[in-house]
This record gives sequence, C-alpha cells and structure tokens, in this order.
Amino acid sequence: MLKAEADLGNTRARTMLGVILMLYVDAPEETVDFLGQSAAEGDVVAQRTLAYLLERGQGVAVDKERAMRLYRAAAEGGDAIAAFNLGLHYANGEVLAADIPNAVRWLRVAAKAEITESYPFLGNHLAALDRDEEALEWYLVGAEAGQANCMFVLGSWYRDGIGTSVDLVQSLRWFIAMLTVGSGDGVHEAHQLVSRMTSGEVREAARLAGRPLDAEVFLG
Repeated sequence: MLKAEADLGNTRARTMLGVILMLYVDAPEETVDFLGQSAAEGDVVAQRTLAYLLERGQGVAVDKERAMRLYRAAAEGGDAIAAFNLGLHYANGEVLAADIPNAVRWLRVAAKAEITESYPFLGNHLAALDRDEEALEWYLVGAEAGQANCMFVLGSWYRDGIGTSVDLVQSLRWFIAMLTVGSGDGVHEAHQLVSRMTSGEVREAARLAGRPLDAEVFLG
C-alpha cells in the first residue's frame, strides 16, 4: 500500500517509505532515492533525514555542505529537529563558520518546540553571549523537563548569584533533584551547601526537589 502510493507520487508516502528502508532494510540506494525525491518536493522530514545520511555518508557519499543546506531548508520549513541540528552546527563550526547568534536563533526554535535536548545547549550559548537571565530561564525549563545538566547549572548559578540573586534553598533543591534522574553529580556540591544552611532551609530544599527524606540524610 505504501509502495503503491509512493509510486503514484505521494510525497509523504515516499518519505515514510524512505525512512522505513533506512531504519529496517539495508537498501541504501532506494532509501536515498525516495528521500531525495521527497526532499526536492519540500518535505521537511525527507530533507532532515537525507541531511543526516549525507552528513554521515550512509548510503551516499559524504556531502556536509549539502547536508547543511537541507537542514536549513527543513528548519525554515518548520522542522524543529532540523533546527536543533542546524543550531549545533553553527555552534560547533564544523562546516558552517562558528556563529553563536545563529546557533541561538535555531536552538531557540527547537527549544520552543520542546526538543528537550536543546535546552542546555541554548542556555550555554546564551550565557556565552552574556545573556544570563534568559539563559537561566531555559535552564529552568530544561531542569523541569529532567535534564540533569540543566539542574547542575541551576544549582551552581543560584549558589553563586549568576543571572539571579543568591538563593541557597533553590541551589540545594536542584542539586538534590539530580538524584531523581539518576545523577549523583551534585551530591558533593549539596554537602557543601548544607554546611551553610539551617535545617529548615535544607528540609525546604528537599521538599521542593520532591525528595523530603533526603534532607535527613544530608543533615545526619
């Protein structure tokens, strides 16, 4: 059915078939052919997927410049994953010249579309532009989405007063919250903070982190 629709010129069916071939069937030439046709017709998923293959040389010769053009076309067409990839490439300067403002532009598009992986990168690059208050906002969004690296930055920034006023309760909250997502990277920092806080503050931080019993561990 899908193949028949693709043969009849259904762009989305052709894209779906190309993605299925890429993921489950070792048919690189057919994959690239289907995706190439759909990409030329403006299908953003095909553009982004073909860009991925071109970037890595899977089923086609490596062509990073074309890959970037396809990522941009897909991003401009509204594909948030392509926007995320494009933002990273601007930031890394691997193919495109390193350009942090453009990295921020596309990472913000991805972040607003709730591509959770984009939150820490967007925060980092905003911080690189000395836009700490906005960076803090995105770190907070990332932390609430379960991004441990965003939680660690929040803990550090609330402790040190970067982008906000010093707030040891919020700082400890986010260091403790990291345990919920399986990261113990904030434990050392949490122990250091506890020595500067009252028992009531420690218990409030643990409550906000959703781990009230941890307060007694740190206080003990």
